[in-house]
Amino acid sequence: MPGPTADGAAPAPGRRVSARRVRRRLLSGAVVALLAGAVSVLPAADRPEEIDVPAVAAPGTLRVMPLGASSTVGVGSTATAGYRLPLWERLTAEGVRVDYVGSRSTGPDALPDADHEGRSGWSAARMVPMVGGWVLAADPDVVLLHAGTNDLLGGASAQATAANLDRVLDRIFVAAPRTHVIMAGVWAPLPKQRAQRAELTRRLPQVAQEHRAAGHSVEFVDVGDLFPAARTADGLHAAPQAYRAIAGMWAERIGAWLERPPDRRRASG
Repeated sequence: MPGPTADGAAPAPGRRVSARRVRRRLLSGAVVALLAGAVSVLPAADRPEEIDVPAVAAPGTLRVMPLGASSTVGVGSTATAGYRLPLWERLTAEGVRVDYVGSRSTGPDALPDADHEGRSGWSAARMVPMVGGWVLAADPDVVLLHAGTNDLLGGASAQATAANLDRVLDRIFVAAPRTHVIMAGVWAPLPKQRAQRAELTRRLPQVAQEHRAAGHSVEFVDVGDLFPAARTADGLHAAPQAYRAIAGMWAERIGAWLERPPDRRRASG
């Protein structure tokens, strides 16, 4: 089955990313950021009380922040930490040196780097006052954002959930203006919230577009048909095979972003 689209554009299959290209582009971005001398200061409310995240990665390493709720933790496939182990394996096989970042660290022994920012049960609304501090501490190159499911499950409308995700993006880009965000839609089936789920999928590309117009690097990926409902572990969380499909989606979008010329990265999507 073809990979999901990002704002309607299908990723090219089989793309591989060289470690040399990752090093060159990440180091180039770091130099630009240093020359710009931009330092973002967040309100105290955006700073979590305790964060223990390494501040420096090896040269040429891609700092990836898995950000979300229980699917980011890996509920439904603890043996693979959800999508995080298969994504690590995929990117490493393609020559990308990965450093997962975040203030949480959970996962199986097979996962070399278990850091993430997954908070089981959290809605996007709950993340808003905290996410800026998490991102500021972790300093990611790429954020893999999957949130909104718990907003819909809690009775929030698609409009309110889209607004919550818009505010999450605001906080991310205040904390890390040069990061790239890949924002996935809701992949859980949510049969009781089917209409709101579809409406959220319709609204989020516009949220991403408005941020791009403001100079932010963000893309939306429609994952509504990424895997069938039968491939869930409990009707809500992905089963191992579905998490592998999710990992493939993230890997394709990361690869597509890394392949863009540096001067076109700001117009992602």
